[in-house]
Amino acid sequence: MAFTYRLATESDLQQIYDIEQEVMPVPWSMKSFQDAYSSECSMIVVAADDYRIYGFSVLYITSPEAELPDIVIDKDYQGKGIGKTLLERTIQEAKSQGVDTIFLEVRVSNKVARKLYDSFGFEEIGTRKYFYSNPVEDAICMSASI
Repeated sequence: MAFTYRLATESDLQQIYDIEQEVMPVPWSMKSFQDAYSSECSMIVVAADDYRIYGFSVLYITSPEAELPDIVIDKDYQGKGIGKTLLERTIQEAKSQGVDTIFLEVRVSNKVARKLYDSFGFEEIGTRKYFYSNPVEDAICMSASI
């Protein structure tokens, strides 16, 4: 499949929300995505074809730093390299906005995401105890110079 990696449009928000609801144990609200979309300090990058969204990332930017609070791939398309390319494109977009460091949190149990972040040079910088709910779990805080 050939995907386009691009900034989200307002018409993408419903599909983004639907993927979030299906995949994440504590999903964001539609208002959270609308706020991220409309903010001058954030961007949403999507992996899409002509018909649908397959994954997305949300990046909050306070140059020269950014936070990556959400990167999600449709459950039926996980493990196909979409997340890797999406993260790569998100980092490119961040660089174009003057970002040199990205921070994120990841569940201790999310070994697939941790491996992906490691492959992009993210390093563990701390732990946030009981950060996640459903189930309650610690977060590993990571950062990368890009």
